[in-house]
Amino acid sequence: NTNATSVCCKRNNHSVHKQLLLLLFDRGIIIERLPNRNKMDTDDSDSHDSSDSDDEVPSVTHVEHKQNGNESYKRKDYRSAIAHYTLAIETAKEEQEDEDDPTKKYDPETLATYHNNRAAAFTMILQFDEAVADCDEAINLHAPFLKAHIRKANAQISLGELDHAFASLNKAAIYDPNSSVIISLKNDVEKLQQRVELARSLLNKNRGDYPPFPLPNARDGKQALNQIMVVIGSCPAWRSILVDKTQALLAVGRTNEAYSTTTSLIRSGINSSLLVLYRAYALQQMGNIDDAMKHIKQILSGDPDNKMVANFYKLLRNLSKKKAEADTFYKSKNYEKAVELYSEALELTGCVGQYKAKLYFNRAMASHNLRKHPAVVEDCTNAISLDDEYVKAILRRAGSYLIMGEEADCQKAMNDYQTVMDLAEKRGDGDQMGEMKKKLREAQVQLKRSKQVDFYKILGASRDATESEIKKSYRKSALKWHPDRHTNSSEEEKTKAEKTFRDVNHAYEVLSDPPKKAKYDSGVDIEDLDNPHAGHGHGHGHGGINQNDLFEMFMRQQGGGGGGGFRFG
Repeated sequence: NTNATSVCCKRNNHSVHKQLLLLLFDRGIIIERLPNRNKMDTDDSDSHDSSDSDDEVPSVTHVEHKQNGNESYKRKDYRSAIAHYTLAIETAKEEQEDEDDPTKKYDPETLATYHNNRAAAFTMILQFDEAVADCDEAINLHAPFLKAHIRKANAQISLGELDHAFASLNKAAIYDPNSSVIISLKNDVEKLQQRVELARSLLNKNRGDYPPFPLPNARDGKQALNQIMVVIGSCPAWRSILVDKTQALLAVGRTNEAYSTTTSLIRSGINSSLLVLYRAYALQQMGNIDDAMKHIKQILSGDPDNKMVANFYKLLRNLSKKKAEADTFYKSKNYEKAVELYSEALELTGCVGQYKAKLYFNRAMASHNLRKHPAVVEDCTNAISLDDEYVKAILRRAGSYLIMGEEADCQKAMNDYQTVMDLAEKRGDGDQMGEMKKKLREAQVQLKRSKQVDFYKILGASRDATESEIKKSYRKSALKWHPDRHTNSSEEEKTKAEKTFRDVNHAYEVLSDPPKKAKYDSGVDIEDLDNPHAGHGHGHGHGGINQNDLFEMFMRQQGGGGGGGFRFG
């Protein structure tokens, strides 16, 4: 029965479509809605009388599937469009297989159009490989199909297959040699090729034996990066060009970004020795020398005769060893030796980037323990120049500025604390922001005190001096400015000595009295130091004792004589 055969064929057609839709669904391509006339959910178990022609299952033609695909494409529902175009292609092929009359078979150009339409939808969801495959199908069906040739070339450009794209355009030109679109695209491809060639020539400029791969100076690296970024704009799916981008990022010092790029490339399946080498270099620049060495070992395990990489490993090992030696002396509180070894490490080849910043900071901490605060400031400044968000170095420098205590130093300390507060706000670190507000208040007190008489400076003592160091400084200054030592000096020099001697004794009177010293350090005005309501707590101190008596008392306590008056010989 002809009707029964027709119904059976259509049922098979719907079954195929069901299977196709499930496959598309598994691949993430979902149809927003089924065609209105297609009854895909027909229960195959339902019985139908083969003689009842009124029970035929309605079918959807390939033309209608194509129209549904066009509607989805216009709505920017590209995945549904792909599914509809796929149904159009499969339906057209089935109709050809079922049709005995050759005059009723589909036109190859029609099927080529469906493939081209699906290629357009694949392009919109950045599936360029699938787009190229569909364009190839369209061209095989209809060789002079210019739209398919051009779409294929554009997809190949997006993939970074510039030579293939140029070849595709040459094939298209056979059918329309005067096409302005083809001519323009060929010019674009040639310019992209020239940009890639220029970038790679710049990146291959080496500046010396280190690092163990070509790395240009920052100017050439920046120019190369600019060229690469233009290429990436036209070739968004070109993964391997990102290896060149990584090299350029390292050249211009954008180390963190270079490291992130290597991570993305490795996850995408690109894992060449050169990429691992770039990653190791980035890790070293970021201060993680141990992980850098692990990456180098990975390369050497597959290429043990690579002398360039072996030398790089040796260089990193020497750096690590020297730093470890310095760290050992620091931990044992031999700060002088630690400073010496950190200095040697800083001079080694390959001491660069954030690793070098860490060594500067470590040396600064050793100098801090030696209370050499100008050296601390210098080293922290060097560290910050290499890593402008090095919070530990910024805070350590601020602390040393406050200990140095001049008005300009205090202002610099406040600037450093504000910098850290801004960085904390950027990270959303409320705890550190609160801590910096407290530090700023303390720095403001120090700034105020820097504008007053500086008792520490008068004694020649540092602001972090211990009690014994304050006594030692007082003895030295008092002996230097005692009036008896200036009996043969000019009247002007005698007057200066007497005034300075009084200032020295006044300074010691305050700094040797813990309560007064605490008030002074907290910013209490000098005239209020004896006020019990000023600052925190109060003491009796030396109560405005006569300056000579204070000196005589001190000298007796120190075993330096007294009584009948101290005299210089």
